[in-house]
Amino acid sequence: ITVLEHTELLDIIEKDNRCFGGIVRKSDGEIEVIKAAHTVFATGGIGGLFSHSTNFNHLTGDALAISLKHGIALRDADYVQIHPTTLYTKEKNERSFLISESVRGEGAKLYGKNMKRFANELLPRDLLTQEIYKQMERDGSEFVWEDLRTIPEKEVREHFPNIVEHCREAGYDVFKECIPVVPAQHYFMGGVKIDYKGKTSMDCLYAV
Repeated sequence: ITVLEHTELLDIIEKDNRCFGGIVRKSDGEIEVIKAAHTVFATGGIGGLFSHSTNFNHLTGDALAISLKHGIALRDADYVQIHPTTLYTKEKNERSFLISESVRGEGAKLYGKNMKRFANELLPRDLLTQEIYKQMERDGSEFVWEDLRTIPEKEVREHFPNIVEHCREAGYDVFKECIPVVPAQHYFMGGVKIDYKGKTSMDCLYAV
């Protein structure tokens, strides 16, 4: 069994819908062909395809791209969930920090750049995300503002200590100012289609 760590899967070797291994780029840049009786995709995640994601940015949907190239069946690839409120940062290599919707459930408000509310903060994730994107377009901004000062300070400290601390580390005092938030890719429910044994539509190729 060859377990590939610190390598990039570039492609698979296949003929007549049967997989015979993979082509990888190793950490030193060397390209290597690895032949195998059975091959397993373990390359899930698409967070790196988005400007903002709560996932790691090295997850770039490689298995999906390879599957599309070779006609391997996918399932529910359009099932991508966007979380409406993550802390905005210009650092593209950082995972987006989630500002939980329970904060809005406790009374936090969302404002455009004119500091006026533009949506019902308790809308479902997809609908609120749409409203935030519309407001960002109207404002010509990369984020909107979320105001936690509408919640009693004691409640914020007791219920959301991690959010308070992370915002403080990022330079924001949630008790004195609004914080910038932006929608970010959060969950991906689709992927390479498999059967109950993990087999893809290609012989000798599995996915986990």
